[in-house]
Amino acid sequence: MQNEDFKPHFLTTGVGSLPHTNSEEALDLIWRTFPSAPHWPQLPCRGAESSFIVQFLNVLFETGVIADLKSPKFQVEASDWAERMTEFYTLYLGAIEGDEQAFDRFGFSVQGGEGFEVFCRSLERFGTRDAVLLKGQLSGPLTVGMQIMDINKRSSYYNDSLRDMLVKTLALHAEWQTKRLRQFGLPVLMSIDDPGMFAFGAATHVTITREQLIEELNVIAEGILSQGGIPGVHVCAGMDWTLVFDSKVQVVNFDAYDYMQSMLASAEPLNRFLARGGILSWGIVPTNPIAWEENVQSLRLNLEEKIRELVKRGVEESLLRQRSMLTPSCGTGALPRELAEHVYEFAYEMGGLV
Repeated sequence: MQNEDFKPHFLTTGVGSLPHTNSEEALDLIWRTFPSAPHWPQLPCRGAESSFIVQFLNVLFETGVIADLKSPKFQVEASDWAERMTEFYTLYLGAIEGDEQAFDRFGFSVQGGEGFEVFCRSLERFGTRDAVLLKGQLSGPLTVGMQIMDINKRSSYYNDSLRDMLVKTLALHAEWQTKRLRQFGLPVLMSIDDPGMFAFGAATHVTITREQLIEELNVIAEGILSQGGIPGVHVCAGMDWTLVFDSKVQVVNFDAYDYMQSMLASAEPLNRFLARGGILSWGIVPTNPIAWEENVQSLRLNLEEKIRELVKRGVEESLLRQRSMLTPSCGTGALPRELAEHVYEFAYEMGGLV
């Protein structure tokens, strides 16, 4: 594993999404609360092109492989479907063979990339300031594939050829985004946000295999690693974390406020993950109205108790503290703005006290 020397010691950042529609206002909040590890603002309230499901798939819309931003579907029954697929794979092959124009097609649309571009312009104008890490994010293939349908309203994830295009698109987008952020000279954490992974092992998803999920994570992680980035995963629910520990992912971001039990069940594999350079990112600040009832001291005690529980189960405490980050428990894009800003301020205060 790369980046063994990166020891964040509870460095604090965000998951990504905010409810703002003004990207400058969102960015001001991010720099104020996460000055050491700022992320670009994901702004789903700006419209369909900025939504969690389609924001990172611009090339599939441009080639006509998928249509309808508000209710996206693969256009498998189009009379020229073969030509649309051919155009996509031609761009993909060009991109991986070094064609910069083809590679750039895997970036954002103008509208979908507004928050990202504002972040990059800020870095170009003002520099990285006090930052020691920059963070980006994208949606993961299981969540996206379950939401985007084929023409018959079946989840595209279960179709091998459609899933292949989704994974290749997300992998090249992750690589493109990492390359853009790496130009500012700091380590780049690129988080694959895939909440759908909690369903692995459920009776409703019996055809999803562990090997398939790990392979898909690795394909995306390899794109991030190829540009010198740090691949991460965020899942805001309980799951079998050994699946992620066994992949090439280096940072695991989980909802420590509500789903600690699933991490406790993986204490031994977690210790091995940390020992080989992995980082545990604690989503300790709740992203729901209960955040109004908590205070910094209560959350700090909560975190310390959870650290003790892991140590009891065999996780080395000094290693855990060296290799921990803090975040809100999930993105805040669906919250009222006042609550989202409270969560960010809360996380900032937590980072200064741990």
